[in-house]
Amino acid sequence: MDILLATSIVTKTINSIRKLRANNSFEEIIKLTDNFINESDTDFIPLKNIRPRRVPIKAGELMQDDPIVCPIKKFEVETYNAVIDMTLNELSDRFETTNIGPLKDIALLSYRRIQEVHNDPTMLPKDSFIELCEVYSKINRDCLISEYMQFCKNLNEFENNLNLPKFLHDVSNNKSSNDEDENDNNDDNISMLELNTYDDLNETSNDNDQRAIKNIGSTKKIFQMFCTANLTSCFPNLYVALKLSVTLPISSCSVERSFSKLKLIKTKLRTSMLQDRLENLMKISCEKDLNPIVDNIILSLAGKSSSLCKALVY
Repeated sequence: MDILLATSIVTKTINSIRKLRANNSFEEIIKLTDNFINESDTDFIPLKNIRPRRVPIKAGELMQDDPIVCPIKKFEVETYNAVIDMTLNELSDRFETTNIGPLKDIALLSYRRIQEVHNDPTMLPKDSFIELCEVYSKINRDCLISEYMQFCKNLNEFENNLNLPKFLHDVSNNKSSNDEDENDNNDDNISMLELNTYDDLNETSNDNDQRAIKNIGSTKKIFQMFCTANLTSCFPNLYVALKLSVTLPISSCSVERSFSKLKLIKTKLRTSMLQDRLENLMKISCEKDLNPIVDNIILSLAGKSSSLCKALVY
């Protein structure tokens, strides 16, 4: 999927869920539910009124306990609003607003967007690459836009010269010089040869068109073109942006508390643990192929306090 399309879908989903949080949205859902119950032949059991349990007020307490008596209101507060708030919090944590902006700029590096700018240079947005350059200050925005426009302009030349062509020189010029010394029969043979050559060139162009249709929403093809043609020195800022686009994940990559390794690390004896410490222990447990130098780690820990130095250094 195109990154620009994915970010727009995520933003639209978050906005639509926020609209469900309004009071009138729940009332509309109740009306739709009542209409469905009236039109349906199945008997539905309505929500029952439960007798509220009142907690006795102790001496010195000024707060009053007002339990929710209406079952529909209780369902709205304890279930409906709770589910929507939890969903919005998860989406906000996974897709932060600071990440959506750079992802939209990275979407301009896909083959589809580059082809659109190649056909019409005025289609490039005026605020392009602003968010990306703010996050990655090493990239110069003016140089990046200049390199991007230059690359879009010469896109066809880069694609056609990735592989060796069937003919290095102009076939028509070579044949015109030989036509003067040949008879009419040879002219017929040459015309047939030119026709076959024209068909071969059309076949290669059709193959290029078919290859261009594939994976138009991905930046992988453009990055492979950079590596094959060695365009790093010609477009340094654009190369850095492409390198970021093929390495950055779309969703959040923070270590979550739902891995199976969690039960081995966070036990009953280690219940109070900070998120940073838990993430580091999870990485050590999951990435077993990494071999850290244990002696250096012990020395770094021993240098933090004298008690650790006496316990760790012999």
